[in-house]
Amino acid sequence: MSYDAFLSYSREDEDEVTRIAERLRDEANLQVWFDRWELVPGDPWQEKLEEALRQLNTSVVFIGRKGLGNWQAPEVRAALNRNAERKMRVVPVALPGVDVRDERIPLFLKNLDFCLLRSLDDQPNFERLVAGITGVHPRFARAAQAAARPVATAPEPPDPNREAIAYLQGHLENDAISFYVGRGLMSALTPCDITEKLLRSLELIGDEAPAMLPSLDLAANYYAVKSDENRLQTDVASILRQGHLEIPEAYGELALLLRDLCARPAGRGRRRYRHLVITSVLDTMIEQAFLRAGMGFTRFVQSASGKRLDINIYDQVELGAGGFARVTERSGYHHSFPLDSPDDMDRVIEECDARSVSLEQAVAGAPDAAQLATVFNELREPILYKLHGSLDVRDSFTLSTEQYYEAVSRSPAHKAVPEQIAQILSNTPIVCLGSRILDPDFRLSYYLLRECLDVRRGQIRRFTVHPRDLGDQRDCSHQMGLRAWSRLANWATTRYGVEMLDMRSELFLKQLRGGAR
Repeated sequence: MSYDAFLSYSREDEDEVTRIAERLRDEANLQVWFDRWELVPGDPWQEKLEEALRQLNTSVVFIGRKGLGNWQAPEVRAALNRNAERKMRVVPVALPGVDVRDERIPLFLKNLDFCLLRSLDDQPNFERLVAGITGVHPRFARAAQAAARPVATAPEPPDPNREAIAYLQGHLENDAISFYVGRGLMSALTPCDITEKLLRSLELIGDEAPAMLPSLDLAANYYAVKSDENRLQTDVASILRQGHLEIPEAYGELALLLRDLCARPAGRGRRRYRHLVITSVLDTMIEQAFLRAGMGFTRFVQSASGKRLDINIYDQVELGAGGFARVTERSGYHHSFPLDSPDDMDRVIEECDARSVSLEQAVAGAPDAAQLATVFNELREPILYKLHGSLDVRDSFTLSTEQYYEAVSRSPAHKAVPEQIAQILSNTPIVCLGSRILDPDFRLSYYLLRECLDVRRGQIRRFTVHPRDLGDQRDCSHQMGLRAWSRLANWATTRYGVEMLDMRSELFLKQLRGGAR
């Protein structure tokens, strides 16, 4: 072992020197040759001392109240001789209570710069002692220590996105989650685009690009007043059909996630709840994404009147060579279509295993109730529930403010959604994609579903996934949410029990899918 210094002291001062030696070892990280630590009974101690003095380059000479000890004096003479030959640094240390003018201190030691310890805890002079051993001034030693010391950094705050994904992945191990898909994912034809087209047709805005637009439900309400509700649905459907748009990436990721989840073998116990997607989107892009993923599913379309439920079961979906797909019904009848033909896909979406149930007649013992129960017993998972209608189903749109209010006012009289759907929503976490808390379709959908959402508030978590800076600049709710994100996030948790996540939907789904396999 290599040593930084030899400690020379009198037996009278052993306790004090031991304390200083411990500080040199523990605080200054110095290796000192201290006979009480180095010698064991039976050692030729004089030879050991001489060997240490010959090999070491620094000797610390401690002087107590009684001066040098009997065996310390020869050590000091040997150290001073080597110091004269410039082979050893000698550091004289006056222990507490020692007067360096004492005549008992050798003259040659008095010629050296003393380290005067006023107490055993005298930090400044202890640093001078360390500097005497290392040859580095205390000021430079502190600077070097500060530079070498790792910079203390505050712990990183928890990542709410990562934590939410971990929570959902853990839930998926044994059960299901539900998704609410809002109109914010209609990236190519946004609600503001539909609003602008409606207002232009009414000649309420000119050819110039509007900087700000009212929400779609208000524009639709005014359009219905100027014409009628049937014309509103016809014209909005025509707008949605104008040019077949590219399927949003988030729809594709959602389809792949659900396909993987539904294909997993069941565990020891049968999964209690099915995977559910509720949407306020009116076009058929989600259905097309599901078919393109080769995934069977069941679709329910709620009519605007709230009295009818249109059902389609896409039982078996096979992707073939040449870009063709085939959908087989439960009866064995199948539909074939090219995947590059949205019109053919829409036809299959509309016609495949289609049936309707009257919700007014779906009471216990009635044929419609039995048919609905049969569908839920035999349906193909996942479930796509279109809460506000669908492009291909006549008179199904819930679009204007008036229609929303009518739907909410009817919900206490009869269940807004079938009991089987309400049960899933009441017992599974919910992830809202492409929907802001301030979006009218989110808030009105929430109040329509409030009865089943409030069953277990606080026990099951809900999230809304939408980046704060992504949205249509003409959208008032987007602008307001962007300016008050933090306050809005707190309010959403308090008011709706929803945690807001600042993240793109497709990235969120991709990460969720990666850990749920």
